[in-house]
Amino acid sequence: MKTITIRDETYRALQMLKENNDSFSDVIDALIAKRISNIRQFAGGLKDSKVLDALKEETRKTRESGRARV
Repeated sequence: MKTITIRDETYRALQMLKENNDSFSDVIDALIAKRISNIRQFAGGLKDSKVLDALKEETRKTRESGRARV
């Protein structure tokens, strides 16, 4: 267990998010989980993008040019 310092307005905002038997840790954990799940919804969003195909080709060309002997 750790002690943290937060601004008064942050404390009040967390208090408003608490439900009956929630602890502040419960509220913070829920906010963290929500943020992580929001990020995950974008995973694979560009898998069929032509931009990625062009980027792969440019990366390949760059790597090949780096292998050339001078």
